Amino acid sequence: MTAASSDSSVNAASPSMSSPPASTSSSQHSAPSSASASGSERPIRFWLGDRQVSVDHAPPTLTLLEWMRERGGCASVKEGCAEGDCGACTVAVTDLDANGEPQVRAVNACIQFLGTLDGKAVQSAQDIATADALHPVQQAMVDCHGSQCGFCTPGFVMSMFALYETRRAAAGRGLGGNDSRQPGSDSSHEPGRDISRDDALRALSGNLCRCTGYRPIVDATRAMCAAPWQGPDMDLWKTRLAQVAADGDAIFASGADVAAQWPGHTAGRFYAPRSVSSLSAVLAERPQARIVAGSTDVGLWVTKQHRAVGDVVWLGAVQELQGMQSQPGDAVAAQVWGDGTPVLEIGAAVSLSDALDALLPHLPNCALYFDRFASTPIRNAGTLVGNLANGSPIGDCPPLMLTLGASLVLHRDGVERVVPLDDFYLGYQKNCLQAGEFVRAVRVPLPAGVVVHAWKVSKRLEQDISAVAVATAFRLTKGKVAAVRIGVGGMAAVPSRAPKTEAELLGLEVSEEGALATALQTLRNEFAPLDDLRASAAYRRQVAANLLQRSWLALQSATPPDAAGAVSSAATAATAATAASGAAPSTPSGRASSTHSVHSLADLSPILMEITP
Repeated sequence: MTAASSDSSVNAASPSMSSPPASTSSSQHSAPSSASASGSERPIRFWLGDRQVSVDHAPPTLTLLEWMRERGGCASVKEGCAEGDCGACTVAVTDLDANGEPQVRAVNACIQFLGTLDGKAVQSAQDIATADALHPVQQAMVDCHGSQCGFCTPGFVMSMFALYETRRAAAGRGLGGNDSRQPGSDSSHEPGRDISRDDALRALSGNLCRCTGYRPIVDATRAMCAAPWQGPDMDLWKTRLAQVAADGDAIFASGADVAAQWPGHTAGRFYAPRSVSSLSAVLAERPQARIVAGSTDVGLWVTKQHRAVGDVVWLGAVQELQGMQSQPGDAVAAQVWGDGTPVLEIGAAVSLSDALDALLPHLPNCALYFDRFASTPIRNAGTLVGNLANGSPIGDCPPLMLTLGASLVLHRDGVERVVPLDDFYLGYQKNCLQAGEFVRAVRVPLPAGVVVHAWKVSKRLEQDISAVAVATAFRLTKGKVAAVRIGVGGMAAVPSRAPKTEAELLGLEVSEEGALATALQTLRNEFAPLDDLRASAAYRRQVAANLLQRSWLALQSATPPDAAGAVSSAATAATAATAASGAAPSTPSGRASSTHSVHSLADLSPILMEITP
C-alpha cells in the first residue's frame, strides 16, 4: 500500500524473510552515537503489520492514532477519548527488551507521538489473523460472545493479544513459531496456558466497554491460550526490528506545509538522540525544547488542550537511560536510613511497568497501589522518572518515593548532581532543574527492617488520579516507632512530606490504645488542601488521616506478639488484615456492617473502610 500523502510512504516487505547473520543484526542495534546536537534528518521507520513504513515530514506531536487512521489505512483503531482512558485505540508494540529479546506490549495509540515508534513494530486488530483463520484471541472473543456493539472490540483484542504473546514467549513457543501440538491435545498443564481472573483483569485494565459486557470478554481472555499457539518466530521480530533500527541520532522534521498536511499541528522537530552526550548537546542548544519519555501527560496537552508544544526531545532512544542497576548505597539513602542502605537506580527511559515490577519484591505491601496506577497500557508507555519530574500534586509515584527517601540524578553537559526528592519540588509546576538539565535517573532506597505501605483514594478504582494518596514507612525497635516517613499527595501544591506528623509518631508504642490520636489530628491540620472537583478540603484532611490509620492497623497486624503485646490477638489481627486489604468488613450474613461499637483503635476499622474506599 502507498500512502495518499507525500509526507509518508509505505513499502511492502515479506513477512517470511530469514534472519541476517548475528554480527549484522548486532551492528545495526549498536551503531555508535553521534555527539552532534543536530544529528541527521530522516524519516520515521517502523513496521505496521507486515508492512515496513517510512514517514517523512511528520509534525513532532503527530500521534500514532492520527497517522494510522488518516494515512495508514487502519480503520479498526478507534478514537474514543483521546487521553489514554478508554482503550479503543489500543495497539500492540514490539521492541527489544534489556536482554535483546522481542517483547510485545499494549499501548494507547491516541497519545503516543509517532516519533516514539521509530525502530519498533506496531500491530492492530487487522494484522494478527492469517489468510485462513482468525487469531486465537479473536476466535476466543467469537466463541465467548465477547463483542457487543463492536466499537471497543479491537482495543480489547489487542490488550489480550499482548498478554497472549507474552505467555507464548514465556512458554518457549516463540522460538519455534506455531505450536506443533495437535488440536484437541491436552494443554492444561503447559506453562503460560492458565490465565487467572486477576491476570485477565490486569491486562484489560486499560479498556472500557460501554455495553457493560465485561464478563464474556474476561472469559475470552482466560480461554484464548487453550488453542495451539499461533504466531511468528521470535527471530522474525529480531530481523524486522534490525531493518528499522536507528543508526545514530535522528531528527524527524515537519515539512513547511504542515498546517495543510496535518491541520491542528505546528511545525517543529522531534529529536531522538541515542546517547546521554547527544541528549545533553541537544538540550544545551535548545533548552526550551519539551522533554518527552512516554508522552502520557504531554500527549494530553496536544489532544485535549490543543497546545503547541514546539520541538520535542525524546528520551526513549537513549541507551544509558534504559537500564536499572542495584547499588550498595549512596549518601542520600545513608542519611535517611543509615549506612549500607542499598538503592535501585532506575533510568529515565525505564517504563513504569518495568520499574514497578522491579520494586514490587521489595515493597510487597504496595502491590494494590501499583495495580491502581493508571492502566497496563499507560504503565507500558509512561516512566517512573517522568511521573516524578512532572511533579503533579496528585501524581501517584511522588508520595511513595518521598516516603522511601528517593533522590534524583540530574545531568547537564557531563556534570551530575544528586538531589533528594524532598528538595526537587519548589512550587506548583516548579522544580530545581536548571536550563539544559534533565533527570537521568531516580535512586530508590530499599531499607531493611522498614514496613512500607501506600494507599490512594480516587473516584474510580482504576485509571484515575488520586484525590488523596498517603505512603508510610515505619521502622520499629521493640514495638516502638524508631523512624518514620510519610509522603502525601493531593494535600498541597506539590507532593509533600508530613514532618509534623512524623515527629508525633516517633517513640509511640504500636500496641498502645489511642496512641495515634494526636498524630491523626496533626496530619489533618498540617496541610491546607484545595476544594476542587475531585474532593473537598475537609474530605482530603479526613481521608489522609484515615489512610495513616490504615497503615497503623496494618503495622499492628504485622508486629510480633513479643514486640506489640495485646495487638497479637486473633480478632485484632483479622481486623487489621481487613484494613490492609481495603475490603469492607462483613457481618455473619455476608453484608458489610453499617453499625459499629467503638471501644479501641482496632474497632475503628469498619468505619475506616466505609469512608475510605
